[in-house]
Amino acid sequence: MDAIQDKNKNKDPIKSRRRGKELEAAIMQAVREELNERGYFQFTMEGVAERSGTSKAVLYRRWTNRAEIVLAAVRERIPLPLDEIPNHGNLRDDVCDALRSMNRNASELLSKALFGLVMELGTTTIAEVMFPQGRQSRSMSVILQRAIERGELPARLLTEREMNVPIDLARHELMLYNRPMSEETIAQIVDEVFLPLVTRR
Repeated sequence: MDAIQDKNKNKDPIKSRRRGKELEAAIMQAVREELNERGYFQFTMEGVAERSGTSKAVLYRRWTNRAEIVLAAVRERIPLPLDEIPNHGNLRDDVCDALRSMNRNASELLSKALFGLVMELGTTTIAEVMFPQGRQSRSMSVILQRAIERGELPARLLTEREMNVPIDLARHELMLYNRPMSEETIAQIVDEVFLPLVTRR
């Protein structure tokens, strides 16, 4: 009896009670950890289940294979969640910080998963993997609208292409070199290309 009681005491009560959003957050974190340590081709559902403190059966009720669960983790970070959109009080710092977020996401997910996903999904394009609902510029829209309200930018309508310039250039760097951008590269994208483009009158 004492042995059984001791065994029950050692169980993690948090893991045993997790449900809903809390469980999903733990699973997505486990996906990122599994990718970082093992890469896409050594990634397993068993590893995710063990890391998140759940069972394979729970995972397979929501995602039928590793491609689906990795896609879910990628799409959770694209576009950037609203509460993570930078707001430093000036346009330059906001855009630089948005690109740093891309760096973090690339380090955790894209560099480990994207090319493996594209190979596994066959004819699916990178755009379809990353933007199943079409490309979105929500983060840049919010950042630019705040800059207009502060008087940093003229109140003119920017095209979708203009708004996406820093994100597209950053994505190109990340995919081309398969490593995080340097601070120098981020500064060049913002100072030499984007700010001159959007501040022109």
